[in-house]
Amino acid sequence: MTKKRILFVDDEQHVLDALRRMLHHMRGQWDMRFATSGKAALGILATAPQDVIVADMRMPGMDGVTLLDEVRKSHPGTIRLVLSGHSDTSTALQSVRHAHQFLLKPCRAEELTAAIDRATTFQDIFSNEAVRTVVARIETLPSLPRTYLELLQELRREEPSLRVVGELVNQDVGMSANILKLVNSAFFGLRTHVSSPTHAVNLLGTEIIKALIISLHLFSRFNMDRFPEFSLELLWKHSLTTGLFAKTIAQAEGRRSQEVDDCYISGLLHDVGKLLLAANFEERYQEVLSRSRTERRTVHDMEKEVFAASHAEIGAYLLGLWGLPENVVMAIFSHHAPPATPVTGFSTLLAVHAANGLEHELVVLNADYAPHPMDTAFLDASGMGHRLDAWRQACAKRLTEELHLERKDPLR
Repeated sequence: MTKKRILFVDDEQHVLDALRRMLHHMRGQWDMRFATSGKAALGILATAPQDVIVADMRMPGMDGVTLLDEVRKSHPGTIRLVLSGHSDTSTALQSVRHAHQFLLKPCRAEELTAAIDRATTFQDIFSNEAVRTVVARIETLPSLPRTYLELLQELRREEPSLRVVGELVNQDVGMSANILKLVNSAFFGLRTHVSSPTHAVNLLGTEIIKALIISLHLFSRFNMDRFPEFSLELLWKHSLTTGLFAKTIAQAEGRRSQEVDDCYISGLLHDVGKLLLAANFEERYQEVLSRSRTERRTVHDMEKEVFAASHAEIGAYLLGLWGLPENVVMAIFSHHAPPATPVTGFSTLLAVHAANGLEHELVVLNADYAPHPMDTAFLDASGMGHRLDAWRQACAKRLTEELHLERKDPLR
């Protein structure tokens, strides 16, 4: 197995010495380099490409933000992590655009190795270097223009409503992913991960949300003029309904609130890779969509042919880089191709796979595309196939209720 190349950067030599001692047991898996300045780090990168860079934020000369921004531009395939002892809000917000993840000092060896292992999990599955590089370079995901403008309008009110802000974020794929990346960083020190965008908004508060959107421009609108054939509106509707169905299935199985939230966000974000591909590879993704329609093959299969990776793998790679929970990332990764020998019983993947299939069955948004079939053998192997009819009925009922509520409250 090829060793992962990890570069640690800190202006304090004793910190680097401590890292070297703490991670001594990883020498068989990692090829570690150490630099005491941003300039020295860039010198190493110029001669020896690195898989991961772990940098302090506040260093003399070139600070961590400047270093990581330069790495993003010049070495976009390198995964960028912050390891900092400075936990003020300004530091965290400065890093959010430039780093994939934010870790706080002191950081235990298990925590640091786990973060690096999770971030690099999907690196080796991409034979398409161009796709991997684009994914690693991404700072933010675009949002539905209408939702973005409604959110700006609400935040510019004299007293913005957290409920309204939470509802808007909760219904948008790009906004939800961007918010969850920040709130699950070590900066907030939460004991459990947050999978509910509404909960994340309440934790952050309106001032931080304002800073993210208005000052740091973390959120952006999808440019529909560049790719009119790609319907972000249909993707949004499919993603929202799949999240709703996955949540409904989890509730039908009596799962805990955290599991219900995990299922919802996994369903909402399961097609985030399509958004990423459409925003960064317009012409080639147009080919995918056109051939999928004319050849009546699934978009998933066409993506594999054109990009050597599907939207499921690409989306999971990005969200893994951003530090989202492992069960959420794996559910997104496998939602079209679940394992032949799954874990027996309920799982986030099970809920998302079933929800995606039921959404295609109960809501036909675009008949031009061949839907990906549900893998009933996977459901049976999980010991949950007998529950499919009950889930179908629960999801159909929930869909009717939501349509009724939507007519009464357009915000929903």
